[in-house]
Amino acid sequence: MTEQETPVTELEAPVAELDQQVPTGSESSRRKFMIRVMTILGGAIAAVLAIPVVGFITAPGWQSKTPHKLLSTSVAPTLRSNEWTSIGKVADFEVGVPKYVVVDRNIVDGWVVESAPIGIQVVRMTDADVVVFDPHCTHLGCPLTWSTGAEAFVCPCHGGSFKSTGEVVSGPPPRPMLRYETKTEGDEVFIGTFVAEGA
Repeated sequence: MTEQETPVTELEAPVAELDQQVPTGSESSRRKFMIRVMTILGGAIAAVLAIPVVGFITAPGWQSKTPHKLLSTSVAPTLRSNEWTSIGKVADFEVGVPKYVVVDRNIVDGWVVESAPIGIQVVRMTDADVVVFDPHCTHLGCPLTWSTGAEAFVCPCHGGSFKSTGEVVSGPPPRPMLRYETKTEGDEVFIGTFVAEGA
């Protein structure tokens, strides 16, 4: 055998290996299926991750044109007002009987000043003396209500109670009820600055 003549068996071996590496019809369809599944899963993951980003970017456009009214008649005592506000006439309040009153007042919250209805507890001590309390417990700020049976302001959260004078009767409150400055002009009663130290 000459050098130019190569045995057929030597050439057939590499060709046979190449034939084995080329995917057949069923292997090709499986490969395409897996690529499609991976593409769909990748797209779904990208969409799930993109939703919060799109929401964050477009959120300013969803805001209401009219501002939400967050202040209610149970405004926390941290909101202050330095103005004198009329709460009614002296004759509107019975001596010794607390009365819950809602008054419109300019409330200062940081840089925001807003007129809002504010709840207060008014107690007429004598014919001329009126005391006005903030209706929140000094423990954790839960709203207080007057209990005629117990003759006390009662906190529904942790069982704190206060006399009509604002003094602590029982429970965890650390100090008396918080109150407002009051003044009487003629027969009209006004509340002023919030007094942080209580009655």
